[in-house]
Amino acid sequence: FAAIKVDGTVVTWGGTKFGGDSSAVAGQLTDVQSIASTGTAFAAIKGDGSVVTWGGDYWSGGNSSAVTNQLMDVRSISATARAFAAIKADGSVVTWGDSSNGGNSHLIANQLIDIQSITGTSNAFAAVKADGTVVTWGDSSGGDSSTVADQLTGVQSISATDHAFAAIKADGSVVTWGGSLYGGDSSLIADQLTDIQSIYASNLAFAAIKADGSVVTWGAPFDDGNNAGGDSSLVADQLTDAQSISATDGAFAAIKADGSVVIWGHFYYGGFVPDTSG
Repeated sequence: FAAIKVDGTVVTWGGTKFGGDSSAVAGQLTDVQSIASTGTAFAAIKGDGSVVTWGGDYWSGGNSSAVTNQLMDVRSISATARAFAAIKADGSVVTWGDSSNGGNSHLIANQLIDIQSITGTSNAFAAVKADGTVVTWGDSSGGDSSTVADQLTGVQSISATDHAFAAIKADGSVVTWGGSLYGGDSSLIADQLTDIQSIYASNLAFAAIKADGSVVTWGAPFDDGNNAGGDSSLVADQLTDAQSISATDGAFAAIKADGSVVIWGHFYYGGFVPDTSG
C-alpha cells in the first residue's frame, strides 16, 4: 500500500518488491497529490507536476529514469500490469515500463496529442482525444483497435477488463474490442447496448447501466465452471433502477434506487451469498 498524508508525504508498507519499501525515494515524496500503480510499482505525481516512481523492477514501471526529463507538468497517470502512461498538461503522453504492456508508445507518438484520458487493460492502453477519437497501443489485450477504428468517434469514456475495452459514445452506444472472451466481443447483446450511461468491469466481464436503470452484461460467462459475471440472467428481473455497480475479480454488486443490492458472478468472489439461516 501507499498512503498520502495531509502534508503531502507518503507512507508505504507491504511486500518490498511490490512498492512496500519506498525508502530509496523517501526524500522525494513530498507534496504528493496522487499515486497510480502497476502490479508491482507506484508512480506519484507531485504538486509541481513532476513524478516519483518506486517498486518492482525496471520493466514494471518502478524505474522511470529513461523518461525523467519528460515527466514534467504531469496531470494524471494510468497503468497496465507493468507499465505507466502519463498525460501532461499540454495533452501529450509519456510512457515507461514493459514495452509489451504499453510502456513503449513510440510507434503512435505522433497521434498522442490532445489526450483527455487513458485507460489500461493488463497489457494495453486506450487514450481518448479531445475530438472523441481513440488511440490504442500495447499487446493483443486491446492494443490493436484497427477492426473498430471507424466506430471510435464521439467517445466519452472507456472501461476495461483485463483483456478488453468498452467505449461509451456520445449517443449512448458502445464499441468493444480486445479479447473476445473477456468482453471484447459484444455482438450477441449489441441491440441492447443503447442509452448506456456507465460501464463497470470485473477482470473478466462488463456490466452496463442504461438510462432506464436496467443492466446489460457480457464477457466471460464462466470461469472454472462458475459464473464469472458476464451472464446475469439469473438476476435479470432484479436488475432494475440500478444506480451504480461495484466489481471484484469475478463478480458484480449493483446498488438499486431503493438501497437494495443485487449480486451475481463467481461465488468465490462475492457473487453468491450463502444461506446461513441453519
